[in-house]
Amino acid sequence: MIKFELIKKEIKEYLKTPKGLILLVLFLFFAFSSPLLAKYINEILASVATDVEIIFPEPTLKDSWMQYFKNMNSICIIVYLIVMTGTISQEKNKGSIILVLTKKVSRFSLIFSKFLVGSLVFTVLFLLSTLVNGWYTNILFDEFNYNGLIISLLLQWLMGIFFTALAIFTSVIGKTPTTSALLGFFAFAILQIFNISSELALYNPSGASAIVNSILANTVDNSKLWIPIISSILFTVFLLAGSQIIFKRQEL
Repeated sequence: MIKFELIKKEIKEYLKTPKGLILLVLFLFFAFSSPLLAKYINEILASVATDVEIIFPEPTLKDSWMQYFKNMNSICIIVYLIVMTGTISQEKNKGSIILVLTKKVSRFSLIFSKFLVGSLVFTVLFLLSTLVNGWYTNILFDEFNYNGLIISLLLQWLMGIFFTALAIFTSVIGKTPTTSALLGFFAFAILQIFNISSELALYNPSGASAIVNSILANTVDNSKLWIPIISSILFTVFLLAGSQIIFKRQEL
């Protein structure tokens, strides 16, 4: 059974420690900078390559969203993943996790509460940054919507929830926060390799980065978009179940 006191404790961890502020600033920074960079990238490149005359296509609102998703799929997700990988391993390393478990808190409740709060944090960050990016895109390009925006955002959000589960898993199997962070980054790098193939990306829980690009380019097969949705959900459940099984057998 989930204890609300435990959830409140986890939320306070993000509000009272720098990691919550760091994530908020990071997500909002790229939400503001992505439309700006997309709008003026031609001028920036032209000023750099002064000795070469290059004709660039006029930027569109899709360029703004493409830049946003690119930053979200790389820097934002990586930093978020590293922050999340310390949720359990840090408490194990300090020994404070034993005190929590002695207060009639089951290991299942501990795992699920950290996943629940982590998912809530990502959802809030993603929602805020998406609204800011859409608002600023509308200012710079006089519109913000494109055909496929909703499914793009859904896939991106599900990928973030998957990485939350992955972070919990690596935090369980890692003995220190550093080890967990390295395992999380290694898993992220391996998953990105599978995005080279558009077919593999459909079954890859982190394939949203490749699929969203196809949606923006109008080259995606809409009849197959249910595959990455189901894949992300199944892999998330699998990692949570694996975390619970391993954590239950660990000696603390």
